[in-house]
Amino acid sequence: MRRGLLAGCALLAAFHGTAQEDDHGVPRDLIEQRIEAAAENLGEDSDVDLTTLFDVLTDRYTDPIDLNHTTPEELNTLGLLTDVQIGALFDHIHRDGPLLSIYELQTINAWDARTIELVRPFVTVREREQGARAGFKEILRNLTQEVTIRSQVNVEERRGFQDRTNLFGQEYTDPDGDPLADASDPAVRDSLRANNKVYLGSPYKLYVRYRARYRSNLSFGVTAEKDEGEEFFKGSQPNGFDFYSAHLFIRDLGRVKAIALGDYQAQFGLGLTYWSGLAFSSKSSYTLNIKRNASGLLPYTSVNENLFNRGAGITVEPIRHVEVTAFWSRNNLDANSVAVSDTAGAETPEITFSSFQEDGFHRTNTELAKKDAIVAQTFGGHIAYRRTHFQIGVTGAHVGFDATLNKNVKPYNEFEFQGDANTTLGADFTWLYRNASFFGEVARSDNGGIGLNVGTLIALDRRVSLAVLYRDYQRDFHGLYSVGFAEGSNPWNERGLYTGLEIRASRAWVFNCYFDQFTFPWLRYQVDAPTSGYEALGQLNWSPSKKVSLYVRARHEDKGYNTELPEQGIDAIVRRVQNNYRFNASYSVSRSISLRTRVEVVDFKRGDAPLDHGFLIYQDLVHRPLRSIWEITLRAALFNTTSYDARVYAYENDLIGVFSIPPYYGRGMRWYAMLRLTPLHRVDLWLRYGAWIYNGQDRISSGLQEISGPVKSDVKLQVRVRF
Repeated sequence: MRRGLLAGCALLAAFHGTAQEDDHGVPRDLIEQRIEAAAENLGEDSDVDLTTLFDVLTDRYTDPIDLNHTTPEELNTLGLLTDVQIGALFDHIHRDGPLLSIYELQTINAWDARTIELVRPFVTVREREQGARAGFKEILRNLTQEVTIRSQVNVEERRGFQDRTNLFGQEYTDPDGDPLADASDPAVRDSLRANNKVYLGSPYKLYVRYRARYRSNLSFGVTAEKDEGEEFFKGSQPNGFDFYSAHLFIRDLGRVKAIALGDYQAQFGLGLTYWSGLAFSSKSSYTLNIKRNASGLLPYTSVNENLFNRGAGITVEPIRHVEVTAFWSRNNLDANSVAVSDTAGAETPEITFSSFQEDGFHRTNTELAKKDAIVAQTFGGHIAYRRTHFQIGVTGAHVGFDATLNKNVKPYNEFEFQGDANTTLGADFTWLYRNASFFGEVARSDNGGIGLNVGTLIALDRRVSLAVLYRDYQRDFHGLYSVGFAEGSNPWNERGLYTGLEIRASRAWVFNCYFDQFTFPWLRYQVDAPTSGYEALGQLNWSPSKKVSLYVRARHEDKGYNTELPEQGIDAIVRRVQNNYRFNASYSVSRSISLRTRVEVVDFKRGDAPLDHGFLIYQDLVHRPLRSIWEITLRAALFNTTSYDARVYAYENDLIGVFSIPPYYGRGMRWYAMLRLTPLHRVDLWLRYGAWIYNGQDRISSGLQEISGPVKSDVKLQVRVRF
């Protein structure tokens, strides 16, 4: 009776927000906010591929997780809950029986209104478990299918697309050094292309995807992409697109938990031993979000040409509580390869490569020479024993290349991987005990290098939670497919201790902070000595109502780096200090109009060099009229930074399924406008125009990407049809 009254009162309260939804019911605002937080530390890529995370949240909105019939692993795929919250949910169900209503979550320790509001669109409560098996007719009847076509073109012509002898004042020459006199001559154009002076293909980018789904049990899809400058159905690309991807994924066939064919992702443990694809648990304003939550096998739906497996994988449950996964992959990778010659000058079969090439561009002959230069063959497996409050797993993975990685050895990278094969073995565990979660993973590479991380999440109080993580990655640990929590870009040559705190003083006030101290026992790139450093962040959120949300943030980072001043011999180590200060406000003017304002300031100083300063202010307007066939999103931004080091990253709204976090640097203005139309039921059309306008610049970028003038703009068009 008491639980029923609680549920009824909660229903009357109806506290969950009125997030903007598309005509299929997906709350895009909520998904975009979560992805922006997840991608905070991925800012080095202006176009970050977050399609997989978007697909997971979208799938879970259309097929919510049943809280009465789920597992900790399934809830972890959302990336919205901590282990402590998940453990408290299962304790409640074990003690009081299945949930009667979603709003009964308010009675569970560690579940506050903010958490419930965040997760509400992706979960449900059913009295009886929904059957996993379905007949062929039911699958066809309830199969959701989607076709997406997207194109992008830069308005201002880049240097690589201009066939002229005098381009921005530079005279092109042929291989003999003679000037090229007439670019209208086909032979001259061929010489330009042969010497990588122009891009081979057209200036537009093209993306096509088809995907069919039945709940979370079946997924089939085909994706194709052509980047700007790549040829299309001619020359180097007679088969059309530069990149093709296809997958077939089946889940929950009795004891067969998952089958992956074609392109897929494999993620195990905490990501230290083996993990393909991006990982999002890292340092951010979600200060408790530090634990990688592996999903095992997943379908691959993105267009990154390197971060996926191509082959087959299967997960089975031979006995209760035990899961066994085996996978195999054979994939072609881009690399800077060189054929080795013997003393007589004849080429031998041995091929070496100096580095991987991960940008996926194949626009010139030089870039085409790196395409699919090596073959990576990977096989491995994972065995896990799972209970509600405890799980332990063992992972093993072997990767072999048909060429030998032979880097240009410098003092800072002399312990990094070289060779043609590597095997990594590891063990992981997670233990939920009352209001605490303990987790860890240890991994060992072929050469004996060790990587370790171990941590805990503790609910000190209903309103206070603590996260602690210690990592120790030896300088010779070769985690080629590792995404272990780290300050550096790779999980080796690092030790550190992270401490995060979240205080939920009330529903309106939330304070997050973390302090991360780290050391690098060996040299690093641009750091010619062992160094140490620390990073601290504090953020205060205030949400007085559903219509208003504000936060202020301060972030401080201090690391050791080589001095930029002229030095004799070994460069001296100086402190590189960066401070970021941000104010962000989101508020709804009406049910259809919302505004977002941000002001961010950056101070950057390296040793005795002058202080660099950066500044960004932007205003967003999102107009999504209810029951209308159109909506519009606008941004106007002003920025001024004295150097690239003082750049400011900012998430931008883009076409659905596209995510960009470009750096704002230099001095100028940024604006974009995006229009979405729904002329027919289940048919969406997006049009987006964006422009950078720089002050005092007559050229933008460099090399073949160089633009003459102070403006850089692009147009994007996308059509999505669902049936």
